[in-house]
Amino acid sequence: MRAERKLSTPRELVLLAVSLVLVALVALSLARSPNVLFVSIVLTAALSTAISRWLFPAGSFFSLTFANLIAVYATIFAFFMEELYPDVGDEAAGIGFSLPVLGFLIGSWLRRRDISDVVDHPRIGTGDALYRALIWLLPVFLVGATMFVLSSVAEPIVNSNIAFLASMLTIGLIVLAVAHNVARFLVDAGLLFDEFMQRMTRLVVPAFAFLTFYSMIVIVFGSLYSIISQFSHVAHFRIGGVARTLSFSEAIHFSITTISTVGYGDIVPASNLARVLASVEVICGVILLLFGVSELLEYTREHQRMRSERAKRH
Repeated sequence: MRAERKLSTPRELVLLAVSLVLVALVALSLARSPNVLFVSIVLTAALSTAISRWLFPAGSFFSLTFANLIAVYATIFAFFMEELYPDVGDEAAGIGFSLPVLGFLIGSWLRRRDISDVVDHPRIGTGDALYRALIWLLPVFLVGATMFVLSSVAEPIVNSNIAFLASMLTIGLIVLAVAHNVARFLVDAGLLFDEFMQRMTRLVVPAFAFLTFYSMIVIVFGSLYSIISQFSHVAHFRIGGVARTLSFSEAIHFSITTISTVGYGDIVPASNLARVLASVEVICGVILLLFGVSELLEYTREHQRMRSERAKRH
């Protein structure tokens, strides 16, 4: 991939907004209210993404990947807090969240020339290069494992604001020291994500056709469930253990859980006719799934053959 291959501004803004929404959802789940911790996480994500975009203006995809990584980091941080530091205050938690991100930004500023060369000339590294880029995760996991072990030995001491901030500061210093490797990882992740999205885009047409047929089966059988339930004196379904008439929305819900073989058990067929219809829908769903996967694979192979032929002609 060449450096001039960039995201358009509208698309970049939309994707960045989606990433920040993911961060906000994780933050709200962790903080449980729009408090100091929630605001700290969201602001850290927004400001750090903007700063990374300013530091490396030629790599718009880099800031997008960075925003996605922050969403992943927020999820790991939520697990880290719930398991090891449930009693840490919101203010300390907000500061702790920002420390590794701040460490990366400082490291990126100090080594901005080296990182700019990686960002401006993005290319997927070899396996060895990718492994080297991921080595920085080992000491980070070591810090987390150490705190996990200590929490079982000296829980009152470990579960304090000071211990929490010390561990997050240590992680921040590690990230600062290996900012170049983190940037290399972000570039590789961004390129792989971009390649994946391109492959997904090529599958839009067959996937849309598959979903259309899938939806038609759901609607047809949902309508049949609703009709036999409403126009018969026999109780064909039990909802929550009570035999009664299905509404159309309940019939669609039962149709979706049946064709997907999830079977929550909240709606149960109570007559032979309902059981037969449900069995037929399951068979139709399995056949459609097998046929749909086969067609997707054939479509992909055909597209690859066309690309190979065009490459040979040129």
